[in-house]
Amino acid sequence: MLLVPGLMTAVVIVMLGFPDTGIGRGLKRWLVEEPARRLNRIHRGKAAFHALLAVIGFVLVLLFEADGMRLFGFLLPDTLVWFAMFDVGVFVDALLITGAILATNGLRAIRAQATAGPRQVFALLRRRAARARRAIRPSSRPTGRTADDDGPGWAVQPAYRAFSMA
Repeated sequence: MLLVPGLMTAVVIVMLGFPDTGIGRGLKRWLVEEPARRLNRIHRGKAAFHALLAVIGFVLVLLFEADGMRLFGFLLPDTLVWFAMFDVGVFVDALLITGAILATNGLRAIRAQATAGPRQVFALLRRRAARARRAIRPSSRPTGRTADDDGPGWAVQPAYRAFSMA
């Protein structure tokens, strides 16, 4: 039970107590410098993805306690292999950029609709006011009908034609 903490304490003592020896330099190179170099190569997309995985794991543990921890334990290795294999960081970056572009264009579209609405209402009111101001003049052309005409006042319709499917 105390083997791992004891070994880690011994490694730290060797690294700090004997930094000029070959073992101290090797431990520092492999346990400090190499992980720092690898951490510096992590891109934003990968960091966002790993943070999302951590949040999902935390939520699973909160919701399902021990079963959530088991579920996340089964999910994590496959997801990390998938992420490393397909370099999903590029896809995550692309999705983040697309979301940002859509968000800015969405705001522009909403702003354009909000400013166009009142303009359309004012244009409609102006058209109606112009129509109301115009005087209705009687037609100067004769209609071709006489006062004693008893015919219909609408266009002549074609005669009814019987149609049968039989």
